[in-house]
Amino acid sequence: MQVRLIFSKALLMVGFLAAPMIAYAQDGQQDLPQNTVVTVNGMAITYDDISMAENELMGLVGQLPERQRFETLVSFMVERLLAANAARAAGLEKSEEVEKQIGFLKQKALQDVYVGQLLMERVNEASVTAYYQENIVDGPKQEEVRARHILVDSREEAEAVIAAVKNGGDFVELAKKRSKGPSGAGGGDLGYFDRDAMVAPFSDAAFKLKKGKISAPVKTQFGWHVIKVEDRRTKSISALDDVRDQIYQILISEARRGIYEEMRQGADVQFVQIPTSSE
Repeated sequence: MQVRLIFSKALLMVGFLAAPMIAYAQDGQQDLPQNTVVTVNGMAITYDDISMAENELMGLVGQLPERQRFETLVSFMVERLLAANAARAAGLEKSEEVEKQIGFLKQKALQDVYVGQLLMERVNEASVTAYYQENIVDGPKQEEVRARHILVDSREEAEAVIAAVKNGGDFVELAKKRSKGPSGAGGGDLGYFDRDAMVAPFSDAAFKLKKGKISAPVKTQFGWHVIKVEDRRTKSISALDDVRDQIYQILISEARRGIYEEMRQGADVQFVQIPTSSE
């Protein structure tokens, strides 16, 4: 087996998706594709091959460091090419099972390319900027509160805390002495948070309080809370660069759903055989 690496390790460290490397021919070979990464017995594996393998295996390699991911994908493609060549040598290229899988994968390829082209037409920087302006800059403003809390085991303990505060006790010191929550050491300080950041009973109580006020005992799955609101403010607007990726994902999801809804309209879809449930 002859496997030749056509990339330099120095360039690999820069990032394999940043810019294709220029392949060079060896042993008289002059017809390698310009984006060749590896040759296996004279057959080229290109950056396009690596990119498609990455899409196929993203669930397995997506969390790997960049260099390790690249090397894993190269190894995967080398093994795939070796196995494919062995299958050809065994006379399987025209077998019924291979032809069946080729037909299925061709349908997938057509789907991926067609839908991908439509998504590129419908989701772009202009649509992202428009979404940001409409839904974030000009959208509903979200409120935040800054609160402290004291977490205890029973309603009676919570009521005793409230009584102590009304009798002049300092909330911060009471939190340090009585709260069983991890924030107790910091005087019960939870910082600023929006309504969705806390469990519903806690958020409902906190967002009803005016600045400086203390709640009645509030029960959650963690125990009993006494809440004090320190401040209220309108949540600051995130910069576009900070939310661009999230907006792209939202718009891609919406666009993909719209594309399939459009294609289903007028399509004659009939179920012929539906397996019965085993339940």
